[in-house]
Parts: sequence; structure tokens; C-alpha cells
Amino acid sequence: LSKQEKNNQLLNFIGGGVFPSHFVVNLAYDKINQQRDIEFINLNDIFKNKFNFSENNIQSYYNQNKETFIDTYKTINFAKLNPKILSGSDEFNDLFFQKIDEIDDLIVEGKSLKYISKKYNLESSTSFTIDSQGIDIKSKSKINLSDELINKIIIISNEDPIFLIENKEEYFIFELSKTEKVQKKISDKSVTKKILTNLEKETKRKIISEIVTKINNNDFNKKEFNELSKDENVVTKKVTLTSINDDKILKRELVRQVYAFLENRVIVVTDIGLSENFLIYIDKIKHKSIDKKSEDYNKYLNLSKIKMLDNLYNTY
Repeated sequence: LSKQEKNNQLLNFIGGGVFPSHFVVNLAYDKINQQRDIEFINLNDIFKNKFNFSENNIQSYYNQNKETFIDTYKTINFAKLNPKILSGSDEFNDLFFQKIDEIDDLIVEGKSLKYISKKYNLESSTSFTIDSQGIDIKSKSKINLSDELINKIIIISNEDPIFLIENKEEYFIFELSKTEKVQKKISDKSVTKKILTNLEKETKRKIISEIVTKINNNDFNKKEFNELSKDENVVTKKVTLTSINDDKILKRELVRQVYAFLENRVIVVTDIGLSENFLIYIDKIKHKSIDKKSEDYNKYLNLSKIKMLDNLYNTY
């Protein structure tokens, strides 16, 4: 409490006297609103020419990563708890919920679905076998239950094999009867698709890594940028970014990466999934300033003040 109070006193003390200069406000304004002329190569145009994987490539990847192509299937028996059967009424009355509580107690005691079904004359239980996505092993399609209910079912384990689950005013008993692991074959279309996707990502990472290494070693500048465009027969595009929030051409997360670097630099920007990848040359930066009479001045004044307080607090 003492430390927290000291922190509060420090912030209040500093906050009352901190007032950013016009120079600092201009820096905050320029950081967001400076204009950048860039030239870029869409690396995806280069990547697609490298995606030529043989059957041997696919087979080799499968052999080395077999454990990632194992599906866990769970066989589930279940029964829906019908008010008519439990209480003799179609209504969710007190007697029905009394029976629900009794069944819940029996489950805690470790009684099986078979035992409970016999005791309460439940309708015959139904079973299905699904993977972790709720895909039925026989029909190869998703079972006819809500995603919310499927998510509750797939976490049932051998340690706690039976559950009473309520979902949207419906009551079910689900019991895990068997868990089995199935090695998916390379002939499975989903396996081949995943392998190709992973091989493509590996290729992207390799090419990006090679370019970034050259950039970091100062072995890749505008000359190499132009040569790459010519050698790979890919076009370069010139655009002007009007601010750090200008996402008309590139996604905002990529634009923010561009604004983290200086003029006359070649950089690589990518999104987290490597779906969008660009090699960018930052040609010119046109700095901007804000007039004290501007209606936005107070906004950037406050932004600068918050930044200063953050820096002071982190230093403290």
C-alpha cells in the first residue's frame, strides 16, 4: 500500500507540472501523420513460383511429421433428459428439476449411463464417434449439435467419463465409452492439403529469412531490390502512405511496420500468418507539423503528455 501510494503521489506531482513543448507535440503529430513514398514488391508473387513440391517432398514431410497427423476419436453415448419421462409433464416443473438433481448426484457417485437409464426408464441412448472438431468418423461431417455443446463434449476425459450437461434449456447425459487414436493416411485429402500448406509456409520463412539476413548485414539495398524484381519477373509498385493509419493499400499492421523504419531503407513486412508479405523500399519521408491554432492541437498535446508521463513512470 505504501509503494502504491508513493506511485500515485509521484504521478500526481509530475502530472500537475508536466507540459510538453511545441517541439514535442510536433514530434507526436509527425510520427502519426508523416507522408511516406514507398516502393514495394509483393513477395507472394515470388513465393508462388517456388511452390513446386514433388510427391517425394510430400511423402518425406509426412514421414517426418506423422505424429501431427493423428486424430483422437471419442465414442460418446448420450441420452436427452425428457421432462415427460422424468416428471410425467411436458413442463420443466419442480419434480423435473428434483429428478435432475438426483441424476447429478448419481453421476457424482460414479454411476453409469446404463444404470441411470434403467433407474429412470430413459429412452435408449445414442452413440457417435467424433474427432476434436466434432466431425463424425462415419459421415465425415459435423454432428448435428451446437458448437457450444460440442465444445463441452470433446473435453470429456477417461478420468471423468460421464457428465450432465445443460445447454439452452436442454439437458443431456454424455458418457465417454472409448478413446482411440487413428493415424491419418497420406492419401487423405486433408492430410495432403495440410502438408502442402506447411511446405509453403516453410518456403516463405526460408526466403524471408534469407532476405532479412542480407538486409541486416547491409547486403541488400535498392540495387538488390531492383535486381530481385527483374530476376523474378515481378512488378514493383509505388504508393504514398498519407499516415500511419493509411490502410487503403496495405493492412494497418503492415503500415505500422513501415513507419518504424527510416528513409532509404529496404525492409520486409509480413502479417502474423505469413499470408501477406512485402519487400518495401522507403523512398522519401515528408515530415508534417501542426499549428498551435489547429483544432487537433489539444489531442496531440494530451498524447504527448501521456507519453511523457509513461516515460517518467517507467524510469521511476
